[in-house]
Amino acid sequence: EEKEEKIISSGINAEYGGKAKVDVPDDGEDDCNHHPGCPIFHEGMKYWSCCNKKTTDFNDFLKQKGCTNGTHLWGDPSQKKVVQCRYDWHQTGEFVNFTVYAKKVKPDLCSVYCNAVKLKLDIHFGDDQVFTFDQVLAGIIDPEMSKVTYAATKVEVNMKKAEFVAWPSTFVL
Repeated sequence: EEKEEKIISSGINAEYGGKAKVDVPDDGEDDCNHHPGCPIFHEGMKYWSCCNKKTTDFNDFLKQKGCTNGTHLWGDPSQKKVVQCRYDWHQTGEFVNFTVYAKKVKPDLCSVYCNAVKLKLDIHFGDDQVFTFDQVLAGIIDPEMSKVTYAATKVEVNMKKAEFVAWPSTFVL
């Protein structure tokens, strides 16, 4: 009896390491033979913490068959990459404007929270990237009179000051 197989070609990396070409049986299940432990390199020896098959040659180490079978994980699509973005701020007599620069902002996934003394942002953009900002402000704002504006390349938070005073040169404490 012949069994059909599908080929997943380059560009797909598995959670436990990837190769240019991976053969996957076409039975609906993605069986994975892998090492659940971590690699250990100690005193010239190379081995996995889960099975202790030791070798001194790195290529032999890479060729070691996994010691555990399970369902293959191609990566978690819900997992986001947390990154840093450039941000800046300026103030007028009545407002403090905070701008985060990020390309391909996804407003429907973003969240902005502020109270009188704190600003918290989760900016989703690009290819599943997230910028998080959570700081105490250097002054007091009126959240009801504040607003946020989303653009393709930036997010602007316009916060109304509660008092008509200049904030110190540092935006946050």
